[in-house]
Amino acid sequence: MRICLVSSHFYPAIFYGGPISATWDLSKKLAEKGIEIYVSTTNANGRERLKNTDTKNHDRLAKNIYVRYYHEQIINFFSLSFLLNIHSDIKKSEVIYVQYLFHYTVVLSLFLAWVLKKKVIICPRGSFSSFTLENNKIYFKKLWLQILIKPFSKKVIWQASSYLEKEDILKSLINASVEVISDGVNFNEFQDQEKISFIPLVEKYTDTKFSEVSDVIFSMGRLHKIKGFNILINSFDLYLKDNKHAKLIIAGGDDGERENLILQITKMELEESVFLIGLIDFNQKKELLSSCSFFALASDFESFGIVITESLSCGTPVVVSDKTAWRDLNKNNCGIFAKNQKQEFCDAFHEIKKENFTSEDCKNYVKENFDFEVISQKFLNLITKK
Repeated sequence: MRICLVSSHFYPAIFYGGPISATWDLSKKLAEKGIEIYVSTTNANGRERLKNTDTKNHDRLAKNIYVRYYHEQIINFFSLSFLLNIHSDIKKSEVIYVQYLFHYTVVLSLFLAWVLKKKVIICPRGSFSSFTLENNKIYFKKLWLQILIKPFSKKVIWQASSYLEKEDILKSLINASVEVISDGVNFNEFQDQEKISFIPLVEKYTDTKFSEVSDVIFSMGRLHKIKGFNILINSFDLYLKDNKHAKLIIAGGDDGERENLILQITKMELEESVFLIGLIDFNQKKELLSSCSFFALASDFESFGIVITESLSCGTPVVVSDKTAWRDLNKNNCGIFAKNQKQEFCDAFHEIKKENFTSEDCKNYVKENFDFEVISQKFLNLITKK
């Protein structure tokens, strides 16, 4: 079977965060099962373009995985070569797997797949959330959905990454066919990381010397207002009153909020306690997740939250916003599901230190539910379903 995976951006465009690695890892696991994956994407990587990518042909990135990075004349808005060639890519494939929603690649692929009578699965990646629909270009999004998406909504299968996303999709598309298949993680890739102690960990990633470090709270994500890093910093400021040697490290590329966060840190005089370290690679992520006290995510919305599975794969418990889909953390002894308000998040920081969340519980929860061996089989069942 051949799948045409249409995405506005693809690995190694790490600017876009967890979904990039999740889609890449799912593709590799499906390829291992004999599925041919032909990716039709662009060379966008945030406000820049990927370098050293083949924009003329489908380049073999791994066994059974071929990727063409169509050159965008206007980054994130237009690619002439995509426009001229996507018909051929779709025609040659049995299943069309489309990522995201509010992008020209989605509409064009959806229309051509309908013309060619192909099976289509769309993974909207949070595009139906109230946060997305009610912020930035509201009327444009309403028109986009009404005119360009709804006419095809009953002709495709919608993949939701969580129960929250399924609810959001059905609010906009009442009679849509929605299947919940979450993102996943390559569990084994996180099992070879050795922990390092707090002082060398902080010194390595902040280039600052400290004589004492009591806790290291780690967070990660693109620096966008939806990620709630301002709330996290406010909560950490409260936590410092009783834990003056604690440190907060935040990793991620700027998506419009870095300057505001730096201003917040400066005004609160937290320059010696809170650090924005920018983008990090996979090995650095593993080291930080494995060695920190716990991971914290105060997002205003997450359709899933891949980094949560990565933290738990490392055996590290988490404090996660109640605006995410992780409501069963507590009952699985993996962390705390907290209201993303300053005092409540701070209380969760204190609570997680008292709880007996074991590394074994965290790892078992992920291995049984979110390892890509499990997720890829669910996806394979979906695409082969008559």
